[in-house]
Amino acid sequence: MRRFVVAAGLIALIAGALAACGGSSSGGGSTLSMGGSSFTGATSITITAGQAVTFDDTSGGTHDLVTGTGGKFTAATGAPDEFSTADGLKLQVGDKKTVTFNNAGTYQITCTIHPSMQATIVVNAASGSGYGY
Repeated sequence: MRRFVVAAGLIALIAGALAACGGSSSGGGSTLSMGGSSFTGATSITITAGQAVTFDDTSGGTHDLVTGTGGKFTAATGAPDEFSTADGLKLQVGDKKTVTFNNAGTYQITCTIHPSMQATIVVNAASGSGYGY
């Protein structure tokens, strides 16, 4: 019973730390919200390979998200297919699109319509099996 209480406390602590970082965590991933011509809330999130990020256009504005900086597409090795072309991930007002990041790396995400929109997604390698043989 005591181990359960300690484990529950650690889980609560980790959840609180994630919330304090700005990105919302849900079901093994995070959400990047945007409105108007900017990201709202977190602009830098960290996930583990195989987890997803939901891009949520909460208010006003169309967004075309690509890998790169300053509104310019730059191909990023290992980035999800949704970001692998200059057309990028297109969102309209009210859209929510979820993208899975399978490869470890740091990905700069920018909007080609709003060049000042910039987010960083750090994807850590998935941990091993944990068997330790």
